[in-house]
Formats: sequence, structure tokens, C-alpha cells
Amino acid sequence: MAEPRSLQVRYRRYRPSVPVARAKARDVAADWRLPSSVADSLEWVVTELVTNAVIHGRATRGSHVLVAYHLDDDLLRVEVRDVADGMPTMNPADHPDGEIAIGGRGLKVVAALADDWGVTPRVIGKSVWAELAVSSKEAATS
Repeated sequence: MAEPRSLQVRYRRYRPSVPVARAKARDVAADWRLPSSVADSLEWVVTELVTNAVIHGRATRGSHVLVAYHLDDDLLRVEVRDVADGMPTMNPADHPDGEIAIGGRGLKVVAALADDWGVTPRVIGKSVWAELAVSSKEAATS
């Protein structure tokens, strides 16, 4: 049984933070020697959740987004916290009139890549989290 690992990284709530958060997710995956399949999923999940927090979160100017990583045995949990009000919802990809929506697929991507995900309301803001299973066997061969 490996020692649990945790890391928290805070970003300004603005668009240039998204690629920085994505790069940090890649670094975390490499540092923690996660299997490539988990690393790829982690990168996409962090990208989508931070993008949602930055673009859709209605928060005061200068607020931050916190990304927390926690690895315990065979489970990696990533959580994106913001102070914005409102709860994220999974939107249909297409409009009723048949037009294809430009956005609104982020949580569908998260749901497809994660083994579980959800939203936890906070006194101020919320946390959107995702869990990814990490196979010990697969990690040992990475």
C-alpha cells in the first residue's frame, strides 16, 4: 500500500490559467508515475473543470480557482473549487432546433473519462470533483 499523496494548486480565475492548469496536471501525473491512460484522462478532466470554473463561474473579479489532487491507493481524485454561485449542469450537446451547440460538452467529457464525478456545494461556492481509478498493476509497468 502506497502512502497517500495530495497537492493543491491555486490559479487566478481567468482564461490564461487553463493551459497552466493543464500543464500542471501533466506534471502531477508524471511526478506520481500515473499510467498514461490515467494521465491523459486527468489532463482532460482538469482542463474541462478549470475551463468551466473560469468561464461560467460568476464570481468577484480577482477570485481564484483551487485544484486539489489526492491519490490514495488505486483512486485519484481531482477537485476544482471556486467561489462562484450557481451549480454546473450537463447541457444537451444539440439545440432543439437541430443546430449543433458550440459549447456545453465539458461535463460530458468529464463524465466519459472519470469513473465517478459530482458537485459538492460549499458555504461559498462549490467543488466539482472527478475520480479516476488507477490500477496498481498498470502503474507498476509505467
